[in-house]
Amino acid sequence: MMVIWTLALNTFREAVRDRVLHSIFFFAVVTVCASLVLKDVTLGDQEKVVRSIAEGGIDLFASLIAMFLGISIIWKELEKKTVYTILSKPMARWQFVFGKYVGLNLTIWVEMALLSVMYVGLMLFQQDIPSPIFFVSIGMLMVELMLLTAWATLFSTYSAPTTASAFTISIFVIGHLADDLWLLGSKSDSLFLEQVVHFIYWVVPNFELLSIRELSVHERSIPWGQVWSATGYGVVYSVVVLLLAVMLFNRKDIR
Repeated sequence: MMVIWTLALNTFREAVRDRVLHSIFFFAVVTVCASLVLKDVTLGDQEKVVRSIAEGGIDLFASLIAMFLGISIIWKELEKKTVYTILSKPMARWQFVFGKYVGLNLTIWVEMALLSVMYVGLMLFQQDIPSPIFFVSIGMLMVELMLLTAWATLFSTYSAPTTASAFTISIFVIGHLADDLWLLGSKSDSLFLEQVVHFIYWVVPNFELLSIRELSVHERSIPWGQVWSATGYGVVYSVVVLLLAVMLFNRKDIR
């Protein structure tokens, strides 16, 4: 366990120095703060507009951080050949993959915590303390990001960042359109297309199951049934994807 934690901390230190992380985090902060300005140029429930823009910004930019850090997390070690030094120590390959994954998630959780504190401060300044469902929504977003980083780690084990980014972004987009894909397949006149679309639906993660942001924006009650079932779904799915990543990395010829 100490080996995994040590590698995770090293990964965290490397990630927080990444300029890509700084750039995305900067735009996330700007978006959250800009929600205060945008409320003055919108019609309707202005408080709801502020919550929608700020929470949407946290969701989007946290996902971008997860994707763009994750796509090179393994490949970077292979390209720099630092993996040889790391694996020469008493460390199994599964520990290497899992340690990098934990370090990446640690980075994302810290960024999420900072953005959440900023959001709470924004709400206290402009409205009131956020509804409890906001904090539950953030917890579910973290589960979603755990699953997204698992996919990014998987692609990083066998492909270069350019290819890994294309695959990861595709998973992200399709995962958020999963319900629409199912509806499209169900209405198709082609049996083959319907089967293909439904197969994609069951294989690709359904990120919408892990999102209650819309309920948070409207400050509705917490749907605990969905929360627990979706959390279990996200955790189990993440473990399966990580196991696939370990299997691919174990078969990789590293010389």
